[in-house]
Amino acid sequence: MKNKEKRTVPKPKIDLGNLFNNNTFVLVFSIVMGIIVWFAIYVDQRPNSNTFITDVPITINYENSTAKDLGLEIIGDPQYTTDVQVNGKKYKITRLGPDDFTAQVSLANVTEPGEYTLPVQVIRKESDPEYSVISWTTTEVTLVFDKVVTKQFPIEIIAPGLSAADGYLMETPYADIDYLTVKGPESEVNKIDRCVIRIDTEQELTETFNVSGQVVLLEQNGDEIKSDQLEMDNQDMVSVTIPIYKAKTLPLRVEFVNIPRGFPIDELSYTLSRSSLLVASPSETIDNLDAITIGPIDFRTIDVGSEITLDLDLAAGLKNVENVESVTVTFPSDGLSSKNLEVSNFVLENVPTGYEAQVLTERLRNIKVVGDTDVVGDLTSDDLVGIVDMSQDSAKTGRYSVTVKIYCQGGVLAWAVGEYTVDVNVRQVIS
Repeated sequence: MKNKEKRTVPKPKIDLGNLFNNNTFVLVFSIVMGIIVWFAIYVDQRPNSNTFITDVPITINYENSTAKDLGLEIIGDPQYTTDVQVNGKKYKITRLGPDDFTAQVSLANVTEPGEYTLPVQVIRKESDPEYSVISWTTTEVTLVFDKVVTKQFPIEIIAPGLSAADGYLMETPYADIDYLTVKGPESEVNKIDRCVIRIDTEQELTETFNVSGQVVLLEQNGDEIKSDQLEMDNQDMVSVTIPIYKAKTLPLRVEFVNIPRGFPIDELSYTLSRSSLLVASPSETIDNLDAITIGPIDFRTIDVGSEITLDLDLAAGLKNVENVESVTVTFPSDGLSSKNLEVSNFVLENVPTGYEAQVLTERLRNIKVVGDTDVVGDLTSDDLVGIVDMSQDSAKTGRYSVTVKIYCQGGVLAWAVGEYTVDVNVRQVIS
């Protein structure tokens, strides 16, 4: 059986020339083209429309400006926008957005600190004859320019309702930070006169008081400064301490050194420029104190009518409430007198073991002796003794000078004034 051969039927070709001989086609084609031409003429001849492009951001040309060169900054955070009215072909303007426009402010007229009202200029980013800018709603902006400075202010504590109980002393309150750093426009910072923390608690205190408070900025007239343009390095509550000390008035007592042996110190007459001192301490240890010792005074410096000024140095933990820096000790002119004697009676003491010493000086003349007038009048050279203490030159051999302390024997109210030396000879003993 023979296979049947497949025959391909050729596709008919479209003859455009024949189409236009077809009345139906010509009619439809004419209608379509008419509509297209009509629409093109309609769009081209239609009147322009107006519309607003909203929220166009306004930029400020701060870089490369005179204001920046002068160190002026824009105070605050100016965020401005404007609505731009445009006119043009409707199909065109409906496609426009904020990014198609530039709204800017020139700082050319800003030459010093102050407030300026500056014009806003709006331009198209691309030139297009099919639309134009008619107007914009924000035609000017107000900007403040100033130098931004940083300044430190000491913190002051105000606590009118707090006081120390009887027998106690309230010291100057202090915060846990000494200074507050404020940054802002120079004109605003210059208004600040004081930085204070006000404590409104009312109480009589017998011990140190701790509390927290907020720092407040005050003008010179006492008005509070409230400005969002000022930045402080500590916006939080600040810890405040009000120290309370226990106060006590203590008598002053003079300490003496180089007191002659057997000298009746309780009979020595002198006066102090003040007899007592008000002191305070943060602890109860002040209750254990019965006097404040000043000095010492070297007995060898006391003469008839001597006035000796002593610095007043208190022990650690004590506060000098009255801020007295020194006290003068005055010895009387009446009832005391002086005379010059000589001494030849020398006594060696504390000679090191294995050594022997010999005083080479036979006598010291012109020894000034001061004391009670009645006592001094009866003194002779035989009443004086010179003590040579060899412990000051331990194990030193040869001939040299050693300090000698001159005493009046008998425990009388008299003493030698000045410093004296004798020559000694020391040798080692060979056993």
